[in-house]
Amino acid sequence: MYECSSCTGRFVADRPERIEKVEDETAAAFASPERVAQQRAHFAWKRIFDENDYPYSLIPLIERWAPGRRVLDLGCGASQLLPMLMKRGFDVVGFEGDPARAEVARENGVTIVSGDWRKIGDIVGTARFDCIVSDQVFEHMLDPVGTLRSLKPVLADGGVLIFRFPNEGSWRRKAELTWARLRGNNRPLSYFVDHWNYFNERAARTCFSAADYEVLRIKKDLSLHGFLVRKVFPNFAAFPGLPQLVARTIAAIDSNALSNGLTVVSRPV
Repeated sequence: MYECSSCTGRFVADRPERIEKVEDETAAAFASPERVAQQRAHFAWKRIFDENDYPYSLIPLIERWAPGRRVLDLGCGASQLLPMLMKRGFDVVGFEGDPARAEVARENGVTIVSGDWRKIGDIVGTARFDCIVSDQVFEHMLDPVGTLRSLKPVLADGGVLIFRFPNEGSWRRKAELTWARLRGNNRPLSYFVDHWNYFNERAARTCFSAADYEVLRIKKDLSLHGFLVRKVFPNFAAFPGLPQLVARTIAAIDSNALSNGLTVVSRPV
């Protein structure tokens, strides 16, 4: 694990050269019936978080910043974001490299394109989008600056990116990192094996700027998809109206003291 002395972001240096599940010659191994069933069960469990998070977090930002109704979800999985946008009159497409997740997403009635996101321009063809949204995916990108640049031709005039990912600058993460260093390690236990990039606000601004994007808004938010919140939130379902009240309260947070994520709204310069 390395830390950039300039932007203070952190990254895993020992990363793979490719992601096997999006490669044509290996993708079939990730689309077995057993794996499809696992992903179907995962997203069924995740549904309660999606339905109470997106109406107060990403959807208001899309409605505020997108100049039109065409939305691409990059790394959509089989979440409820696109079905919820469809109900609000948006024209949506999901991009999912994981073949098992793509299959489950299509069961939700969503148009899904698949493949290697480094070739996204070729895959979507002439389609252009007013907003490209991505939730908890950017940290998995092997080449985040290159990915941002590859998305420019896919955006319509005035189109925006809305990306949400973990916040390395949160007080919680700083406490974890301090504890890890005291134990002679520089990688907290909450770091995930396939998270290659760890952005604080400064690092995020530097990354988007390097790809020639203007940052319009950064929100330091607390997501229902965070580890600690996921542990307690399902218990609220027994009380009518309580999940929505908690979700609205959480969505109003914009502080490193309480956040676990960053949401960046940007557009090409």
